[in-house]
Amino acid sequence: MNKQTLTQVRDCVARGDRTAALNALRSAVDDNNLAARDAIEFMLAVRQGSEPVMQEAVEAMQWAQPGAYRYVPKADHAFA
Repeated sequence: MNKQTLTQVRDCVARGDRTAALNALRSAVDDNNLAARDAIEFMLAVRQGSEPVMQEAVEAMQWAQPGAYRYVPKADHAFA
């Protein structure tokens, strides 16, 4: 992901504006600046994750290593 897009997403996440962050990610995919597989993981983190999870995703995307970040949602219940 290019630096400008990453900065835009980071600002959106810091403000808590999930919709704007998702739109920026969609634009990055449309412009071929972000692989679709990585974008899906990042979008899941932005859409479903807590603020610390979103920040972690942004930091992982900063290094621009494909497949470096995987979103793993936590269960709300324990398995018996």
